[in-house]
Amino acid sequence: MLSLYRVIFIIISPILKMFFYMRCLYKKEKFNCVCNRFGIPTVSRPKGKLIWIHAASIGESTSALTLIQHIKKRFPNSNILITTITVTSANILLPKISLIDKCLHQFSVADNPIWVNKFLDYWKPNISFFVESEIWPNTIDSLFQRKIPVFLLNARLSTKSFNRWRIIKGFFSETLKKFTAILAQSKVDAERYAFFFSGNVKIIDNLKYANAQLPCNEDLLQMFQKICEGRKILVAASTHEGEEEIILEAHKKLRNHIKLVTIIIPRHLTRIKKNCEIFRDYQLNYSLRSAANISSTDVEIFCVDTFGEVGTFYRLADICFVGGSLVPVGGHNIFEPVALGKPVLHGPYMDNALEVRDFLKSKGLAFEVNGADKIRDMFLQLTSDSQELNRISSLALSLTKNNSLNQIDKIVQWPRLMEESTQ
Repeated sequence: MLSLYRVIFIIISPILKMFFYMRCLYKKEKFNCVCNRFGIPTVSRPKGKLIWIHAASIGESTSALTLIQHIKKRFPNSNILITTITVTSANILLPKISLIDKCLHQFSVADNPIWVNKFLDYWKPNISFFVESEIWPNTIDSLFQRKIPVFLLNARLSTKSFNRWRIIKGFFSETLKKFTAILAQSKVDAERYAFFFSGNVKIIDNLKYANAQLPCNEDLLQMFQKICEGRKILVAASTHEGEEEIILEAHKKLRNHIKLVTIIIPRHLTRIKKNCEIFRDYQLNYSLRSAANISSTDVEIFCVDTFGEVGTFYRLADICFVGGSLVPVGGHNIFEPVALGKPVLHGPYMDNALEVRDFLKSKGLAFEVNGADKIRDMFLQLTSDSQELNRISSLALSLTKNNSLNQIDKIVQWPRLMEESTQ
């Protein structure tokens, strides 16, 4: 099966190349970095041992950054390469890793065996980590053949992926066996991986609980506090197509009860123009975060069209909503606003974060909503009792469950691997 998979990738290589170059036209790839997809580097490999960490998008990259910072404390002289898939995650990561010595970024290589081997020949990683659900059969096999330890970190397997992989159980099982260890983020995820093979599957605390709080731009925070003074604030982050309309419906319903500002932060900034059309259709006074009239106190809806400011707006909020959950995307990181002391609303589609959802729900910090009426009701309920809201905030801020890094250390056994791994 793997041989057929390899052949297919090689055959479609010209189409893949065209696909990546076409994505540049839509700003979904960076033209000067698109060669990374084909195993061609754009930065020099430093001398010495190198740890490779691969993360797909924003959520995985945040967890990867937590791991990077931990590794650098333990091994200050280590070289770390982080690869990501999306431009958005790269834009958020690059300013942060630029402050970390000997930490480099490249876009991920596509799972073509020729390109993968070109990538590995150049970078020669000593240890590799794939975050959450990044399972690329050709890449995993090449690492295995080269005897480079490879760990699946904070591993999750959604219901959809589980059912899809069951169709080709043998192929998936053979790929999973090549991992040095699979560190699952919940019992459910561990059981799903164990269905495919009886290898080295461990349960660790979700790495998201160890993530640092999102950064804050104090000047921006103070500016928006003045703009929104006297009004309640709903922040809807990581929204996807179909969710903005629901948030706007909730906003209009809430206006009948309270003075309100709603701040929408789309998951993909390529959808900003479409969002503006939606705001106009709803006849709501809106402004982009980057607009000249941002200081206007008449604005009802702010749409954030800038990178790296989610933490600032979460701090501003009375209540946060995290998207990808009212539509069947699977949900995003609902722990981030909670870590800042905020109660969080989410939709019913949370398959990518079931363990986090259940944990926060059990603490009374996360609340499921299934439409505009429910968002209105929960917002009013939570904000009507200041004592209860303060209690929730205090509980959220005191919440710690961050033993994951210590657990990773015990499983990975860094000193031995750093000595024994191949150059």
